Amino acid sequence: MLSVAFCTCTDHACPNHPTNHDRGCTPCIAKCLSQHEIPTCFFRDVSLDLKPGDEQDWTYRGFAEHVRARLAEDEA
Repeated sequence: MLSVAFCTCTDHACPNHPTNHDRGCTPCIAKCLSQHEIPTCFFRDVSLDLKPGDEQDWTYRGFAEHVRARLAEDEA
């Protein structure tokens, strides 16, 4: 198992999580790219507290909406 210091994903049960193998972030990124999704760590970089709905939509559109909502909160 490999520990990736900057990994902020909390889904330790995921087989692609870096703590479950010795290939770092590669399996997670490969899975996300194949499914046209954004990795959890990108969402968590914008905001550690995922709002209802965030955790269910890892798509590019979902990420854009997540960023837009957080920027609006910051500007308010």
